Amino acid sequence: MSYEVFNNKIAIITGAASGLGLGFAKEIGKAGGTVIAADIDLPGVEKVVAEIGGDAEAHKLDVRDSAAVVALVGSTVEKHGRIDYIFNNAGIAVQGYVEEIPIEDWDAIIDINLKGVAYGTSAAYKHMVKQGSGHIVNTASLAGLTPAPLLAPYSTVKFGVVGMCDSLRVEAQSKGVYVTALCPGFIDTAIYDNARSTGFDNTKAKESIPGGIVPLEKGVKTLLDGVVKRKRVVTLPWFAHLLILSYKLTPNISIKVSGKLAAKQAKKARLP
Repeated sequence: MSYEVFNNKIAIITGAASGLGLGFAKEIGKAGGTVIAADIDLPGVEKVVAEIGGDAEAHKLDVRDSAAVVALVGSTVEKHGRIDYIFNNAGIAVQGYVEEIPIEDWDAIIDINLKGVAYGTSAAYKHMVKQGSGHIVNTASLAGLTPAPLLAPYSTVKFGVVGMCDSLRVEAQSKGVYVTALCPGFIDTAIYDNARSTGFDNTKAKESIPGGIVPLEKGVKTLLDGVVKRKRVVTLPWFAHLLILSYKLTPNISIKVSGKLAAKQAKKARLP
């Protein structure tokens, strides 16, 4: 699909130093968009911007800092006159049995994956309403649409992001602003390698994911295709749609099946 829609557009992308954020930044930059790449890893995001070239900018940003998020959005609008897209993409993963996960990991994932997305959404939306245009793209997950055992904190915040997106979409539709929730299954990014895990081996857990892992490049393009089409929710791979439908129509059966798959995964990845 052509990404000409991003040409001459201003796009803030958080979590842009790696994974999906990196992929989005490269594709939008290649299409002629001005990429405002933000990440807590400044050297990483500076490397990305050097690869993109053009008018791309690198910014160090901790999405847990609401004032810093507001400041970045404000300075972007002041410099460029508008903000066309914001990709609230920064996030972490937390894995383990709920009774074993430390409360600090719950705090971290809520602060980064939920509050961080809320901060970016709120800051950008205010400007987009004034403009009468814009598109908010929030990275959620398939785990925000179906149960994700062994990933309860992750699923908790991703369900929250989907709810935020749908609620805002209702309000935004009359104001010229679009809202999209990205809800992919497992994509080959470092988020799983760097997950905060309690009682599980990250490498073995990743290898035991049911249905396998989607290559990063394919995932980026499928998700951006959905953004171009201004979809409400974008998900992948193909069987994700079946899982979502199953959970909607027969939630009890879906939960039982998920439990069996989780038990198999736990057996393979559980630390001694």
